[in-house]
Amino acid sequence: MTETYSVMNLLLDFFFFFILILGIWLFRWPHRAKFGNLAAAFALACAAGMVLYRSGIMHPNIVLISLVIGSIAGFWVARRITMIQIPAMVAFQHGAGGVAAFFLSLAELMRGSHHLGMLNEISGLLGLAIGSLTFSGSMIAGGKLSNTLGQEQRILPRHTLLVLTNFISIIVLIITALVAPMESRIYFYILIIFMSVLFGILFSIRIGGADMPVLISFLNAAAGVAAAFCGMIIENKLLISCGAMVAASGSILTYVMCKAMNRSLYRVFVPVQDISSKNKNPKTDKTDIYTINPEASHPPIEKDNFQKALEYAQEAKKIIIVPGYGMAVAQAQFAVIDLSNLLIDMKKDVKFAIHPVAGRMPGHMNVLLAEAGIDYDLLKEMDEINPDFAKTDLSLIVGACDVVNPAAIEIDGSPISGMPILHTHESGHVVCCNLDDKPGYSGVENPLYKNDNTTLLLGNAKETIEYLVENLSKETPDIEASLNKKNQRTPFDVAVSVLLTAQKIIIIPGYGMALAQAQFKVVQLASMLESIGTEVKFAIHPVAGRMPGHMNVLLAEAEVDYDKLYEMDDINPEFSQTDAVLIFGACDVVNPAAMDTKGTPISGMPILNAHDAKRILICNFDENPGYSGVENTLYKDKKTIMLIGDAASTANELIEAFK
Repeated sequence: MTETYSVMNLLLDFFFFFILILGIWLFRWPHRAKFGNLAAAFALACAAGMVLYRSGIMHPNIVLISLVIGSIAGFWVARRITMIQIPAMVAFQHGAGGVAAFFLSLAELMRGSHHLGMLNEISGLLGLAIGSLTFSGSMIAGGKLSNTLGQEQRILPRHTLLVLTNFISIIVLIITALVAPMESRIYFYILIIFMSVLFGILFSIRIGGADMPVLISFLNAAAGVAAAFCGMIIENKLLISCGAMVAASGSILTYVMCKAMNRSLYRVFVPVQDISSKNKNPKTDKTDIYTINPEASHPPIEKDNFQKALEYAQEAKKIIIVPGYGMAVAQAQFAVIDLSNLLIDMKKDVKFAIHPVAGRMPGHMNVLLAEAGIDYDLLKEMDEINPDFAKTDLSLIVGACDVVNPAAIEIDGSPISGMPILHTHESGHVVCCNLDDKPGYSGVENPLYKNDNTTLLLGNAKETIEYLVENLSKETPDIEASLNKKNQRTPFDVAVSVLLTAQKIIIIPGYGMALAQAQFKVVQLASMLESIGTEVKFAIHPVAGRMPGHMNVLLAEAEVDYDKLYEMDDINPEFSQTDAVLIFGACDVVNPAAMDTKGTPISGMPILNAHDAKRILICNFDENPGYSGVENTLYKDKKTIMLIGDAASTANELIEAFK
């Protein structure tokens, strides 16, 4: 009877494992990937249920409550997350897997060595260490991918020595914990966790730029290894198998990403030198490299360039479309698919060139295009498509920069030197539909933009592609009307575009917000901006409103996170590094006349330095002076966009535009 029961358990394990592999295998085809995802989730849910059934549940109420809370939280996050935020969420999930691994390992180790063999105990200690470093490393990666932390490399003095010393200390602590008396082992467990968390931080902070996909896939493998060790400590074959499979697939993916970057894994984690001092322009800071110039955020497309792009598209027989992260930011994938379908209907040979590290994680572009309903046969990987560029009439670049940057193969000593790229520069013609001609994520200037065969269509990629579709579908394109429509937008349209492309926004509330009872809408808008990866802070002037703390109370009423509220002295230095300031009902507290003009009621009064920001959006009831009666010179600043009207209504219109 016992033997039959064991055979049945083994068969069930194999069945769940087969369903899991089948689900992963279906990921190869975008139109089957959704079913594959559901199949894999079903297999894992069944496996978890089987483990609970076999082991018994001592506190079913706690287990049930935990499952319900976890499911609701997961569903809520999944509903709110956007494709741009997927890389950061994946990093967070790896971290969550690490937390689960070290908690399970710690629980088993704390039960005492009397129920564990030596192999199980070693597995538990390794699970404790790997789970901890996976957690901290994933949090650093998630912070970088979500722009919460600086995206550039941060290399400390003697960084490699610090990492090596940290690693050796973890090994020594693990060996010591194996031989130490049971009553003192808890201290060694805590030290292992602490040193492992520190190790994860140290090796993650010096990963930046295009190497981020390597870090993501490496952490994926690390989470699998931690899970496998957890399976060993509790002697669960299913957990060992699933963890080992994740570790193997993550390792393969890491190798593929390193190959795509033309780097060894060792050189990714142990750079030859600090590139931050060598390759950055000394006249520019991090903000200049990684953020968008507001003055060029939506430059007008020249008629001649648009005419050229249309002619190239009409005359070309062979076209390659290159998607990049800018396509994801602009949510242009659906417009790109519409364009590709139109070109195919025009009997053009259309393909998509996918660089392995385009985006912020492996497969980012594939997922975006699959979401838009791409024919998977049109997607070609870099090694397969590169020989075709020299025979291609037109390469259409949508939001890509570093992955098509010839500097990677022409210039030594830059963050992307030696990285294989898509050879778009070899095409007959190149059309770039990018936001601007600034450097990409790496900070390296792209000489492709200055080539004789390159035509720049600068501005929001989604709008540019839509205008190309609109005119290509007409027998007689009305270029003038299209450009007028694009280049002469309303202030509201420009404001929405600025908010969509800004990476950092500071919101300034004022008494007008209180009068309009707009605080709830303002906080809702801030949440929507954060949901697309924007960093949002609130700047509070001491005398905004009619009493001290007025704005704090209003925003607290709207349940804003208190950590996002910054006093004037703390926030003022940040305005010069901010993409956009969004002002609701404030006047005197942002009026530059307080510093520029003497003899007025507000002369000498410290103000919030909103005028230092790259773009200023003012949502006020009118343009009249504030409580002091002093004209606000900020309203006439060339960087300012005025949205006149009730602040609550304006905030609501912005929310609807985002929806």
